[in-house]
Amino acid sequence: MSQKSLIQIQRFLVIVILFLVCVALILLILNKYQSTQKLAFNSPHQEQNLSTPQTLDEKSDNPFKQIYYEKFISKDFNQSENLEQNLSPLPLANSFLQESEQNSTLIQIHQTWLENNISKELNQSFEKFQNNLAGLNAKDLNQTQQNLNSNQQEQNLNVLKTGQLDFQKTPPKLAIIIDDMSNEKQVKNLKALNLKITPSFFPPDKTHKNTAKLALKFDFYMVHLPLAALHYKKVEMDTLNPNDSEKRISKKIASLKENFKDLKYINNHTGSLFTSDEIAMRKLYKALSEKGFIFVDSKTIEHSKVEKIAKEFGKIYIKRDIFLDNEDNLAAIKKQIQKAVNLANKEGFAIAIGHPKKNTFKALEESKDLLKSVKLVYLSEVYGE
Repeated sequence: MSQKSLIQIQRFLVIVILFLVCVALILLILNKYQSTQKLAFNSPHQEQNLSTPQTLDEKSDNPFKQIYYEKFISKDFNQSENLEQNLSPLPLANSFLQESEQNSTLIQIHQTWLENNISKELNQSFEKFQNNLAGLNAKDLNQTQQNLNSNQQEQNLNVLKTGQLDFQKTPPKLAIIIDDMSNEKQVKNLKALNLKITPSFFPPDKTHKNTAKLALKFDFYMVHLPLAALHYKKVEMDTLNPNDSEKRISKKIASLKENFKDLKYINNHTGSLFTSDEIAMRKLYKALSEKGFIFVDSKTIEHSKVEKIAKEFGKIYIKRDIFLDNEDNLAAIKKQIQKAVNLANKEGFAIAIGHPKKNTFKALEESKDLLKSVKLVYLSEVYGE
């Protein structure tokens, strides 16, 4: 064999060996790249292994960036077309062959790719995300406000339907009403207490002509409307009876509107017969509703129909909880005042009714320290004007 042929064979073998070396190097690079990629993207501690772009690092003064990175970055890596282009095998192999420090080249390429290709895109995506978030926040705030208003209206409607109020966030309240108010002396004795107590005056008639004028001495007052009782001897003049016509009842209620300025609340004097009659109460509520009055059930009979009729008319049901002076005894009245205070503390609100008796006024005077444990209120402060 000629020397020229041997030289050609040697050159061919060198080329083959170099080719095989290149192939081996490429396979080695691919293997290392796959291992590094798996480590970088699938490690449960990837935030520690990756060189995170500075705009998204943990020291960022904007916490939304870190949240955005954690929630969306891995998805962006998996779906990014730029990732496939920049980390394809051939560019990596070429870069690897050109670097002198071969063991660190792949990591450097990966970090360079992150810094140059991801940072800008992430910042742009984040800005878009933040702008959308701001827009959504404004929209959500408006929607939230509308929902709150809607919920408040629904709660108010429930109050009207059920007659129940939420007093959990307010101090305990107690409304004390003094019925049967009719003369100047009673007004003087009540005012002398200097307590926030509501007088309830009889409608004017021949026996107490000046009740409408006396009522004007108070910031808040009620009318004590006489209704027929099952057993009561001292019947007031012009007492309403269950068999009275709608016209008669309506006329009586209209007269209250004319005589008492700014009158809103009316409670019943006696009335065990009237308030236990559904038909009678329906006629009364019709007249009350026409004049804008609110009825307070003095609850002179256990089986009162007032609550049922109030709900029929879509009105709030208000009732007396405690009678203070059924027993005209100072010690007994004090016990009832204590009972009313206890109920107010337990339920958040209570209504007590007394009468302009000497012992009642004295018991209230001597219970002032006790009454400081609750907030004395008018009904208008609880149920509205």
